[in-house]
Amino acid sequence: MGISDAILQAFPELNDAQREAIAHTEGPLLVIAGPGSGKTLVLVLRTLNLLLEGLTDPEGILLCTFTEKAAFELRDRLSLLARKLRYDGNLTSLHVGTIHGLANSFLLHYRHHTPLGNNYEVLDELTQLLFIFDHFSEIIGAQDNGRFLGRWKTRWTAVEGVRNYFNKITEELIDPDVLQASENPFVRSIGISYKTYVEKLFETNRVDFAHQQKLFLNLLENPEVGKDIKSKIRYAMVDEYQDTNYVQEQMILRLAEEGSNIAVVGDEDQALYRFRGGTVRNILEFPSHFKDCHIVTLSVNYRSHKDIIEGYDKFMRSWDWTDSQGERKFRFDKKIKPDPEQSFSDYPSLFSIWGENREDEARRFADLVAFLKQSKVIEDESQVALLLHSVRQEHSGPYLRALADRGIPAFCPRARAYFDNEEIRYMVTCYAILLGYYGEGRGELAGHSLRDLAIYVDQCLVELGRKYSDPHPLARLLQKFAWEIANLKGRQTLNRHLADYFYQFLANDPFATFVKNENRARNLAIFSQLLNIFQTYYHYTVITARNREPLRFHFFHSFLRLLYEGGINEYEDPDKPMPKGYVQVMTIHQAKGLEFPVVVVGSLAVRLSSPKDVDRVLGPFYQRSPFEPANRVTGFDRMRLHYVAFSRAEKVLVLTTGDQPKQYFNPIWQGLSQWPYVQQDLLKSLFFRLRYRMPIRKTFSFTSDLKVYETCPRQYEFFRLYQFTPARSAEYFFGSLVHQTIEEIHRWAMDGKAGMLDESQIHDLFQTNYQNLLTRGLRPIGPKQKEEALFQVINYFKQNRSEFDRIIETEIDVSVEKGDYILTGKVDLLLGGDGKLELLDFKSQPRPTENDESIPSYYQQLCIYAHILETRDGKRPERLMLYWTGEPKKEDALMTFPYESHVVEEAGTHFDEVVKCILNRQFTIIKPPESKVCKECDLRAYCIKEGDLR
Repeated sequence: MGISDAILQAFPELNDAQREAIAHTEGPLLVIAGPGSGKTLVLVLRTLNLLLEGLTDPEGILLCTFTEKAAFELRDRLSLLARKLRYDGNLTSLHVGTIHGLANSFLLHYRHHTPLGNNYEVLDELTQLLFIFDHFSEIIGAQDNGRFLGRWKTRWTAVEGVRNYFNKITEELIDPDVLQASENPFVRSIGISYKTYVEKLFETNRVDFAHQQKLFLNLLENPEVGKDIKSKIRYAMVDEYQDTNYVQEQMILRLAEEGSNIAVVGDEDQALYRFRGGTVRNILEFPSHFKDCHIVTLSVNYRSHKDIIEGYDKFMRSWDWTDSQGERKFRFDKKIKPDPEQSFSDYPSLFSIWGENREDEARRFADLVAFLKQSKVIEDESQVALLLHSVRQEHSGPYLRALADRGIPAFCPRARAYFDNEEIRYMVTCYAILLGYYGEGRGELAGHSLRDLAIYVDQCLVELGRKYSDPHPLARLLQKFAWEIANLKGRQTLNRHLADYFYQFLANDPFATFVKNENRARNLAIFSQLLNIFQTYYHYTVITARNREPLRFHFFHSFLRLLYEGGINEYEDPDKPMPKGYVQVMTIHQAKGLEFPVVVVGSLAVRLSSPKDVDRVLGPFYQRSPFEPANRVTGFDRMRLHYVAFSRAEKVLVLTTGDQPKQYFNPIWQGLSQWPYVQQDLLKSLFFRLRYRMPIRKTFSFTSDLKVYETCPRQYEFFRLYQFTPARSAEYFFGSLVHQTIEEIHRWAMDGKAGMLDESQIHDLFQTNYQNLLTRGLRPIGPKQKEEALFQVINYFKQNRSEFDRIIETEIDVSVEKGDYILTGKVDLLLGGDGKLELLDFKSQPRPTENDESIPSYYQQLCIYAHILETRDGKRPERLMLYWTGEPKKEDALMTFPYESHVVEEAGTHFDEVVKCILNRQFTIIKPPESKVCKECDLRAYCIKEGDLR
């Protein structure tokens, strides 16, 4: 197949290899993409070429990226170039995302074919550990001869240890029954523990990242569901294929089984994620899975100065990439070449810093940055990046201090220094006072990590006491709350979560002032999220006389101890990943996919090694025989890691150390000039212009964003923008319970099982959804509210069962691209019959009066939904309906509207205005919301403090 004329005319500079990759549309394709070779442009143009040539509609294309940021950027670039090429199709129906995100999308759509229920929780690294800890006795069991599972001495090391084994078992698709039958006692124990872990996962409606992918693979292997998914995906493209694991490879190969044209893009030299299960063998062996795999190599580097390219290409070629027999190669044969059309200036583009010690090295680094800025070589400090193997304080500290001494700001959010922030120190102090975590209230401090935490809390107590002692309002509030808890007796209880106190503290200075600063507000929002996680996994719903002591010890000695010891990253703005005015200090892994005019690479003297224990134990049970020799793995990984670091540089690459570099750096290190003894006059003559980075278009949801903003701008600011976690959620619980149970009824009807439904079965569905919501840590509704919710569901079923054969689809995702944002929504129900199409949206409350101010907004929302579906399917909806489930009679519950095209335009204008207000950060409360909104709001005390409520 050829390339669209529109692309050839708009991009005449494409090289032959890039054109070859874009033009190949049928059959498997492997694109080996060296650094700076324009692979993102190739992916975008290949996608648009498929659309321009009419080979598929947007919904027939699946695009996988490695990070969410890359997915957003890819989507925006597609939209930008589509406009340039005058393609006007609906790009929002493209499947673009990370492998995890796309797997989750399909799981949500086909959830009824999985063990998961509504509202399932996806565990991240922290919550997976807490989940195992929560079910410790069932999953791991008691100590035997002082060790858990015969290996680990403490509960937390056991939790962290088994987590690594569990993830690997899932990713490698190991049969746990085979492990359980092993003669090795440890392997046998791990197999038993894993089976219990999986049972508990699904029993509590949770899924980890590895199972997310395994369940998607199960869907692809399901004869009915797999066929349906594969029929929808005509073309699949996977970026960063060198970092995929075994289960991901199997997912991708399954997609390619039935005529799906699969293209994978990657660079085996940039494989970094072995510690997450990634294996370079997937890209190296990809061609062997097909008879006629087409291979294209993108080897021209358009990013770096030729001397930098020569340096890191020489570095990689210096290593032995074959096995001991010289038969198997662990690297494709390729040579990275500079842009042949570019003329390169002669200046020190590759040199070194070698300090007498770490502090001296860091000072020289800071001197270099100051020189570049003062000499106007760089426009902004953000054009300089320092890349290290780790940016924890012990590694990044000397550089950060040296930069600070020169007055140079640095950005290092992953130094895990979250607990050093003033607002967090004070909030931890408030909870220490609240729960009595001082003096004898601490009990025995066994182990250095607990003693470190106690010292930290003591320092914070002194700090807060100096600034905010009695009669300050915060001090008096703390005295009141602490007294209430300390004086609980017998069966007495306080109807408060830990999070309820958080919002009371927030209404007083210094926190009321802190939240006016975005960075501080973001950090406090993270604290609110952590409180919610604690309440969920430690099961403290309210504070009682009986649980106050266990609560204190679990919160400090278990939960905060874990977080403080491991450290937490500070907030990173996804819209400003590299803020102006700051030197970027990041890990090499963080820098993957990025580029900077000046890159300084450290960690040259650090001894790096790759973890092999899990592979050594589980390797015999993998579905594939070993690939890279175990004794070569660490060497391979070191080379790839630093190759990624070196290839981030555009104009200047600096290698820095305060000690003797490891010997394997010799090919690139030896003979380098040392700063400051380089030709500074040549450097001074340069000017590196700050590149404009197109902001990522934001996505807004009708219900989660626009309706929240229209209800209360401050609620939007705190709960949507800053992501504070609410302490109160009864209204959300009620609405979700009704909505999700009705959705379950519709799913049964769509599966042809409506005749099997009766009140008893509906009660079971209702109870399952109720338990799933409880599992998420939401505050439960009262018995009367629960009874009312069940009544609404059963009443809906009784009054509408005759309509179930008209159901076309339920929970339909819709989205529309606007100029500078994307608007998304979900249609609750699509009905057909007699050639008609009807949209229905549910509201779990009584019908409001006809002049209620919410009705016009709901109508506009329905019109937009109808317009999107009409554009997508080419069929005009006949009627738009709201169904108020709080009404006993169907005729009162149904509110019907005509589909008017002119309302679509009005609605678009209205929603544009709302989004404009959000983007302009217009969160001032001009008119307070209805009293019932404020009555149930966590921010009520804060709004009173601000004078917005009385």
